[in-house]
Amino acid sequence: MTDQHTPGPWRFEESTKTLRAVPQNYWLATMDSWDGAVNHEANARLIAAAPDLLEALELALVATDGTWEDKARAAIAKARGQEL
Repeated sequence: MTDQHTPGPWRFEESTKTLRAVPQNYWLATMDSWDGAVNHEANARLIAAAPDLLEALELALVATDGTWEDKARAAIAKARGQEL
């Protein structure tokens, strides 16, 4: 086992209910669930934003010029399924 995650970006493909790494097209997870399950698409978006969120937080620790703010806003938008 390694401490390294699959590199991002990650994408949620709604049609197949899968999370994939881009551009490698690695399958990460399936978010399909039983009847009546709630929030699986929102959960998938949040998981897909994980590499972006990690990068934004890492930049926040060292940034002095404010560039981390753009990364943080983009990561938040991705997690919420919104576009900037």
